[in-house]
Amino acid sequence: MNKYYPHLFSPIKVGRVTLKNRIMSAPMGLPEQSENRHLADFNIATHEARARGGAASSCVGDCCVSHEGRALIKQMCMDDPLVIPSLTRCARTIKRYDCVPVMELSHAGMFGMVPGLANPEATGRTSYGPVEMFMENGTHVVAMDEAEMARIAECYADSARKALMCGYEMIILHGGHGWMLNQFLSPAVNTRTDEYGGSTENRCRFPIRILKAIREAVGDQLAVDFRMSGDEIYEGGYRIDEGCRIAQCLEPYLDMIHISCGNHEVLDNFVRTHPDMFYEEGCNVQFAAEVKKHVKIPVACVGAISDPAMAEEIIASGKADVVCLARALVCDPDWPRKARAGKPEEIRTCMRCMACQSIVPTTRLIWCTLNPECGNELDVRCVQPPRELKKVLIAGGGPAGMQAAVKAAERGHHVILCEATGALGGQILCEKHIPFKKNYYKFSQWLIRQVRSYKNIDVRMNTPVTRELVDEIAPDTLICAVGSVDLVPPIPGIDKKNVLFPADLSRDTMPEFGDRVVIIGGGLVGCETAVHLKREGKKVTIVEMKDNWAQDAHFFHRVGLDVELRGQVEILLNTTAKEIRDDGLVVVGADGEERLIPADTVFVGAGRKPLSDVREALRDTEADPEFFAIGDCVKPGTALWAVHGGYFTALNI
Repeated sequence: MNKYYPHLFSPIKVGRVTLKNRIMSAPMGLPEQSENRHLADFNIATHEARARGGAASSCVGDCCVSHEGRALIKQMCMDDPLVIPSLTRCARTIKRYDCVPVMELSHAGMFGMVPGLANPEATGRTSYGPVEMFMENGTHVVAMDEAEMARIAECYADSARKALMCGYEMIILHGGHGWMLNQFLSPAVNTRTDEYGGSTENRCRFPIRILKAIREAVGDQLAVDFRMSGDEIYEGGYRIDEGCRIAQCLEPYLDMIHISCGNHEVLDNFVRTHPDMFYEEGCNVQFAAEVKKHVKIPVACVGAISDPAMAEEIIASGKADVVCLARALVCDPDWPRKARAGKPEEIRTCMRCMACQSIVPTTRLIWCTLNPECGNELDVRCVQPPRELKKVLIAGGGPAGMQAAVKAAERGHHVILCEATGALGGQILCEKHIPFKKNYYKFSQWLIRQVRSYKNIDVRMNTPVTRELVDEIAPDTLICAVGSVDLVPPIPGIDKKNVLFPADLSRDTMPEFGDRVVIIGGGLVGCETAVHLKREGKKVTIVEMKDNWAQDAHFFHRVGLDVELRGQVEILLNTTAKEIRDDGLVVVGADGEERLIPADTVFVGAGRKPLSDVREALRDTEADPEFFAIGDCVKPGTALWAVHGGYFTALNI
């Protein structure tokens, strides 16, 4: 029995499969595979990292049972016999680590082959769904008839046979989030008047038909899980009471049921199905807990579970039998191993910034703000050790500098990390009082612990790096990560006492904001600050000189910001700040009219200015070390820009 999390690390039997613990890797698609839509070596390396990290299973997500059901251009199709070799290699790799290989079977239904950024070659194709309709983009959806349903059911059965042949021990049918099976289950979509529509039981008929076909094909040789939305959480969709009835209808054909929520084709819903930072951790567990009261088979939960103590409580209290981790394992695939060892503080915790989700529609790749190795597992494994160990001087103890220090020290170099102030952390320290940014602040503390754990990192606080210091230390390599400072726009009154800047948020205590706040700058910093102040009960107005807001935010993070700000915070676009007064901010609107926005506090989130003068002064010294500039001192950007810059710069030394 594990002495730290005894329930979380107890085994459980699902069908014929025994999971070594209660932590499953949730189904996650790998949008970019080989040119032939097979698993590439780097895809397999991703699963190997999760298996090696201690999860009970690793799931190859979004395996489409039929080519016309693809939602992504780069999506494996199980009706292609040539997918078998790469899928088999992946299953064998996962099994090396006493980890159960799992395959998710899906079909996008009416969203299959619909044209878009993720599927550009789909133009002009016909889609199939529960009912005939025309989608907003003009796609003609044809209602599935009996023959088409029989064909699709056989596609699922044949896919299950192939999964078994390739060495997979469990399959998950994707029956949630707006895909085909959910389309049949949802009263908002399925308005059929035959035996496949109407009552809850009728809407379950087609998914049950598929489950029966799978059982006839593979019997009990594969454990069968069903991923469903316990509650569709949008108008017209079913709610949790009907979700429980659906689970009961499906239960006789299943070994486990996996409860999520929502429909990611409803944009506002996406950030609840995949909870962003504005939702509480574990916010969707409630749906699994309710379903568990109505079924006897094991129930899995999912959604923003990042704390081992929370996962332990979920299992111990009986809310669910299994926790499924997705982004938590993207951010740190060693999450289970670290939790099992009783070292939760060593876990690099996902901050739910949505970077991993937002990059998929445009590049079909995956990355993680805080984990530079995500998507690069194969590349970093092949990196050669340094030819010679060097003395590395790093100027700046923010995320870029600390990440560079950790990676350089890990590679054996002697590192001197100098921070000009009395605290490591850089800009992340501005997040310490913002509740929904707690995991980003937590990352700074994680980095600090990593820095302190290496004996070959010499940390020097209150030590600005000057040309003289560089010449004195004479490093082989100098990494400049001195960052940036708040941009102070030339606005009359900018120095008044009622004016605050982002740097003020890094104080030991949160600065005092009045009841009425106007924010200059509608970028990411301004909008996130607006969310916090709105939640504190303040009346907030954002003033943005451009014609859009939060343009520097990841796509799905902006969706979450929109949900939070819409109708609650006034956003004035094409509006320029003219003067700050004691009673508020004078602005000039798009119409050229001047007006006063009454405010007790003016918050200036107008951007950052790189410390380029410091950077250039350090570039040319008598010691003439190998020189790299990273992070905000090059160009102010996101945390991803800083962390990845630090990691890969150090990797190349």
